[in-house]
Amino acid sequence: MKAIELLGKGEEMNGRAYVKIDKSELEEAIKTLKENGYNHFVMLSCIDWLDDGEFELVYHLWSYEEREHVMLSVRVARDGESMPSMHELFPQIETYEREIHEMYGIKFEGNPRLTPFFLEGWRDMPPMRKDFDSRKFTKDVFGNISTIEEEEDEGI
Repeated sequence: MKAIELLGKGEEMNGRAYVKIDKSELEEAIKTLKENGYNHFVMLSCIDWLDDGEFELVYHLWSYEEREHVMLSVRVARDGESMPSMHELFPQIETYEREIHEMYGIKFEGNPRLTPFFLEGWRDMPPMRKDFDSRKFTKDVFGNISTIEEEEDEGI
């Protein structure tokens, strides 16, 4: 796979190039790929590895010329570590970084627009983190609305 050759590391995973990189290598890796035909940014996804105390950010890029999908995987600590924004290389990344900031709490240094996207007035822990207690949140916010389990216990 060309992306693996260009970056000098990685593996093929289900027909895609999967490359684990350090946060400090991210900008250079994206620049290298973009300069070599991986000029379609597909998406940025986030995985919460609660037991490892880390988030995994996966940058998905596509090359029409090579017909190849590459995933750049970067791990960051869950305890407030920030990431550099890549919006200057691919402007559309701004929206993905904004959503991940809101839903997981990862700050993207240099992103000019980390304002609320969906959760106006949100004051709790970011809701997509695995340690977010949705049952407690529901009870605290909506109080007397019974859960499905409570309804089953009451025979409703």
